[in-house]
Amino acid sequence: MIEQTWRVLGWLGIALTLVVSLMPPALDTSGGHADKIVHLAGYAVLTFWWAQLVTRQRWKLAIAVVLFGIIIELLQGLTPARQPDLLDALANSGGVMLGWLAARLLPNLPARLAARRTILPAPHR
Repeated sequence: MIEQTWRVLGWLGIALTLVVSLMPPALDTSGGHADKIVHLAGYAVLTFWWAQLVTRQRWKLAIAVVLFGIIIELLQGLTPARQPDLLDALANSGGVMLGWLAARLLPNLPARLAARRTILPAPHR
């Protein structure tokens, strides 16, 4: 059950990333590169999340998420309010690396949560 919930929330994360990336920018990007932190953190969470489900050959997951970030940057060139940014793609890729490393330090979280849930005593009624 936890793995299914994890998977559904992961797909929602992908959809949210796509929608937010293609709508008009919510952050004022004229004052520097503060949005790069958002890119880095967002892709780190996305990669970490999916790396909990993809436990074998995670390097393929990392490549897929990097490509997802690059494709989104290219799609931004087709929108009237956005434009592709190489630094955004680099921040996305850095986030993928960060999320991949975090997943190596904290592997198989959904399975560990499910195991912990079965160990805890049932509440008294």
